[in-house]
Amino acid sequence: MTSKKLDLKEIKEVALNMLIYVDDICQKNHLRYSIYYGTLLGAVRHQGFIPWDDDIDIVLPRPDYEKLLEILRDDPNYILASSLNKTSYRYTYSKLFDPKTKLVSKQILGYEDKEAGVFIDIFPLDGVPSSREEQKKYADELNLYKLGFIYTLGFLYARSYLHIRTIIKLLVKYPMHRKYKKKGNYEYWRNLYEESSLRYPFEKSDFCGHLEFLNHDKTIYPTDWFSKDNFERINFEGHKISAIKNTDLFLTKYYGDYMTLPPKEEQVSNHLYDFYWK
Repeated sequence: MTSKKLDLKEIKEVALNMLIYVDDICQKNHLRYSIYYGTLLGAVRHQGFIPWDDDIDIVLPRPDYEKLLEILRDDPNYILASSLNKTSYRYTYSKLFDPKTKLVSKQILGYEDKEAGVFIDIFPLDGVPSSREEQKKYADELNLYKLGFIYTLGFLYARSYLHIRTIIKLLVKYPMHRKYKKKGNYEYWRNLYEESSLRYPFEKSDFCGHLEFLNHDKTIYPTDWFSKDNFERINFEGHKISAIKNTDLFLTKYYGDYMTLPPKEEQVSNHLYDFYWK
């Protein structure tokens, strides 16, 4: 029997329930978190989801991020996917899956988690050096380690939407795969990335960001934007959830004129997967 595909409304309902669930955990445990990226944009511009999208992103300072993952690790209702509890994990942030749903990737060799379903993304915020020059050096180092675990996680480096492109990537990128593999396996590169991520403690740094994107100035923020007293409750789909008070500064830095809608042809979802009920 073929599983029923979730439509956009159903995906949003499942993801929203996860957000409310995580929000409750964070409130009870006094964890700092904010909705993030397009979820924060949607809350401000649409008081909820961006109409054509279903993403939920949240971000937490590293100390709170680690506490949340510990709480979610053995959660009876949802499935946590993270480098902390998975032996071959492709992302630099964590995901929370709804076990009643199933994710089917459109990519060949996508190496998505077998337990993947409708999800919310959970990003850590880490401290970074204060100078732009040092930030770029740090970003280059971390990118090297990320490429290391990407190139040594099976054939993830050859992922594509078309079989012919996958075959070409397997041939063209194989020497790079061998180069990284010769120096260390997936675990070696992943450990280098995770250990280096902690070099600049969040609480002792003037600036922070999600480390995967440090090459972009728009993704580096003053740490005090995420200080204990700099969060507020805002409306999202009729619920009150957590966001930083510096929302306008954040969205302007990341999106520019964020209140202006994109052209009609760009108002589409670009997901790499479909969701089905189990």
